[in-house]
Amino acid sequence: MKNTPYEEILASKYYKHYKDDNYTLYDIQGFYYPYFKVVCNCIFREKNKISIIEENFLEAINCGIKNYNKLQKFLGLDKEIFQEVAGKLHVENFFIEAPMLILTEEGKKVLHDGAKLSSVEDEHYVIIDGITGETISIDMSDEKKSDESKMKNNLRVQIPYPKNETLDRTIGNKALQTILFESIQSEDKKEREIYEIKEIIGTPYKFHKKYFSLFFKNSETPKKFLITKDGNPDDAITNTINSMELSGVNVFDFSRETENEHKQLLEELTIYKFSDINELKNGTQISTYEHPKFFEFAFKHSQREIIIISPWIKWEIIKEKQADIEDALRRGVKITFFYGMGKTSDLDHKSKDFFKKLKLTYSNQLSYSTNNDISDHSKIVICDREWLVTTSFNWTSFKGDKTRAERKERGSFINDKNEILKVIKDYSA
Repeated sequence: MKNTPYEEILASKYYKHYKDDNYTLYDIQGFYYPYFKVVCNCIFREKNKISIIEENFLEAINCGIKNYNKLQKFLGLDKEIFQEVAGKLHVENFFIEAPMLILTEEGKKVLHDGAKLSSVEDEHYVIIDGITGETISIDMSDEKKSDESKMKNNLRVQIPYPKNETLDRTIGNKALQTILFESIQSEDKKEREIYEIKEIIGTPYKFHKKYFSLFFKNSETPKKFLITKDGNPDDAITNTINSMELSGVNVFDFSRETENEHKQLLEELTIYKFSDINELKNGTQISTYEHPKFFEFAFKHSQREIIIISPWIKWEIIKEKQADIEDALRRGVKITFFYGMGKTSDLDHKSKDFFKKLKLTYSNQLSYSTNNDISDHSKIVICDREWLVTTSFNWTSFKGDKTRAERKERGSFINDKNEILKVIKDYSA
């Protein structure tokens, strides 16, 4: 029993994701996204009345830094954070401007009280995004170690490798040490606060998590990505990768073989051969060898109902569709075959046996019937009552194989709901 490939499910679900910008889905690749688990040896201290940043602010004044510009430069704080800290401490009367910065008695006391607090060394780990350098909280239950995930499509790490000698390296607009410090400060749940990161312990543990990337392209603008996890879009990673690629950073690390295949798909835009079906205009003409893709689409991507009207049903065709028919039934799709030219041979024995077996499990979904009093030469496929193809093409007795003798068939694509309902009514009477 064949299952529908996961990539095909994603293609069916998201091929219209960037439709408004005229993007076409051309490739889907599984890949591993890098993360680092960084274990830090830290000094923690009992909680003080003021934060560590505020204490450093007051301590710097106490040690002789007497103006704002030098103080901000010494502390290395962003302007907004510096102003927020200065404003809070000034309102609480811990320092004054006279005109130089001077601690008040209250400021000296709070520093003195902080110096008496007990400290302890402890370990704490932080998870860092290997692309953005941001710290995150993430489920590690399905992580893959770096030596187990030598996939064709690992993303290239974009940040300095987190180790002791990189603690002062800037990631984005912050030093790695600041990033780690702020993360531990916000995540540590004990009644204490981090005072210092002494060192990174050992070698950071690099791991990966599996995602899928859907690649989109149009003729005028750069390619776009949709990143999914467990079948659902991951907006944060999607936005990150789209922004980086737009800025000229190529984060995907394709193997040579995969890269060549990827480039070919980019040129041909062939991965989702059904995408044009939903774009067709009412009355579009369909040539002989275009028919099979409509038949295939109906079984693979219908959500509610398939109706097939064809004079003859032959095992030669049904046996190649049996897995797709079963998959559609498992999705809850109702499938109806109307057939017959008035002869028992219009449905061969093997096809009938296959249908009878399926009805044991899907009695309310599968039906096949004929009116032997009327010779019905119609050939129609209806999908989800969204569209139908009426044609000279024998859906269930002709494969549409180009390798066989050439023959000419012609059909019409109809998505007029009223016309579709008229046909269904004719066969429901």
